[in-house]
Formats: sequence, C-alpha cells, structure tokens
Amino acid sequence: MIGKLACNAARKFIKNPDCCYDQFEIYQYGFFILFSNLIFFILTIILGAVLDVFFQSIVFFVAFFSIRQYAGGYHAATETKCEILSTLSIFLCLAVVRLSKIYDFRTVLLFVSVVSAICIFVICPLDTTEKPLSKKEVKYFRKISWLILLVISIAVVVSYFVQLQWIKIIFVPCGLSLTLECILLFAGKLKRLVA
Repeated sequence: MIGKLACNAARKFIKNPDCCYDQFEIYQYGFFILFSNLIFFILTIILGAVLDVFFQSIVFFVAFFSIRQYAGGYHAATETKCEILSTLSIFLCLAVVRLSKIYDFRTVLLFVSVVSAICIFVICPLDTTEKPLSKKEVKYFRKISWLILLVISIAVVVSYFVQLQWIKIIFVPCGLSLTLECILLFAGKLKRLVA
C-alpha cells in the first residue's frame, strides 16, 4: 500500500519516469519513507488514544523511530508483512504501556532497558544484505545510533528516579522503544545467519 502511494507520488513529481529512472527511484524512496513514517505516526496516536495512553504513544513513536532509523534491525521480506508486523509491534508496546498504569513493573523494565541498551550499543548499526553499508556509513550510523541511544537511556534513567507526573510518562515508552529495537536487532542478526 505505502509502496504504491510512493510510486504514484514520484510519478507525479517527475514528468517522465522512464528517462529519469535514477531520480525516480530516489523520489520514490523518499516518498516511501515520508508516507510510512506519517502512516505509522497516525496509527500510533490512534492506538494510543484508544488505549488511553495518547502522550505515551507519541513518546514511544519518537523514541523508537529515532533509534530504529539509524540502528537498523529486522526487515520483513514483503511490504505487507512489514506493515502487519510493525502494526502488531506498536500495538503490543502500547498495550504494555497501558498495563503499566495497572501493574508496577518499573524495576523489571529498567533492567530490561539497560540490557537492551547494551545490546543495541554493541550490535548497531545492522545493515541488510540488500543494502550493505560501507565502512564510512557504518561509522556514521553507529555514531548517530549511539547519540540517540544515550538520549533515550538518560530519559529512561531520569524518568525512573524522578517522581514528577509529567516525567513519569516518559519511562515506559522509552524503555519499550529500547526493548523493541533490541529484539529487532537480534531478529535481524538471526535472519542474516540463517540466510
């Protein structure tokens, strides 16, 4: 679905896609990223509103998609599978955020977040066999990943210890963003080993 939207938008942007194929692919990829981020942002806030974790859903989206963009991880074989798995992952994380209003598992989540952060630090960035990264790109993506990881980790630790209401809404979504990214990095590594 998102691929078709991106293709149509790129066609409208470039008059003759056949003669400008390189430019067409660049525009198509750019529109794909734009539309997928926009659609998943809307989906995340809708699910957040339904589950009564609206602000936490925004925090989760910003934290997760920031680290995911640079650290990499598992990529599904098809666009449809990607959309289904992404939607399911977002829903499960937001459901856990909702459960955190009922059950207190902050200490466990802090431990899991720290372990996840260490794993992300060691593994990232994870490229794909379809688009391998050069040594220069690996260094660049690793630096950006580490910087984002540091910011999210600081947010997790500070929000764990500071008991102000507006800061507490940061802890669970940021912790889950690190946990989900760690899972995706391991799944991506496993997929590469099996392939």
